[in-house]
Amino acid sequence: MIYKVLGVCSLAFASPLCAELQALDDAALSQLNGQGGVYLSGELSINREGGVLWETPVSNNPSTWAVNERSCSAAGAAVSDCGLRVAVRAEATGGWYVLDNIKGVFSFEGLTLRTRTINSGFEGDGARFNQDVLEFGLPNEIVFKDANYSFGVANQGGWRNNALTTAQGGDPSFQQTNIFSITIDGTTRVQGNVLVFPTN
Repeated sequence: MIYKVLGVCSLAFASPLCAELQALDDAALSQLNGQGGVYLSGELSINREGGVLWETPVSNNPSTWAVNERSCSAAGAAVSDCGLRVAVRAEATGGWYVLDNIKGVFSFEGLTLRTRTINSGFEGDGARFNQDVLEFGLPNEIVFKDANYSFGVANQGGWRNNALTTAQGGDPSFQQTNIFSITIDGTTRVQGNVLVFPTN
């Protein structure tokens, strides 16, 4: 329910005056215009100190790892913690696309969420559409702190240690090829918005 102020609180001459709230009826409410939305800021830390599923081995020689150990550095390099893994399979019998070793800090300010009426533009399609859509306003800045991930293809969605035998809990048939790896430390400025259109 929406209320309107019928009085004013004042501190003039140190005499308190109180305001009374009264409910608006439907006729008065229909005369009001408002604008709603959500403005979000936040920080997301992903596996900054290493993940919970894999322990970091002492050596970066895969043949010496236990079943629950994994390093995300090349063999022979310094041992590093592993990050989050996301795998997507496009076809039932196809391979997997993976974002692997996702970790770091991602922060943003100014992500907005609101509804918007599309009733014009879009080369005439907006007038015919004439409905509300969901609008995500991109944040002004996205800050990355020691953020990284690798994009690759694999024959399985979950990661397995191919240096261990099946009896040790490994999977010698596991294959993954990383196509590129990204390390980001800095600020990115973005503009624009994303519209989500309803479907019947």
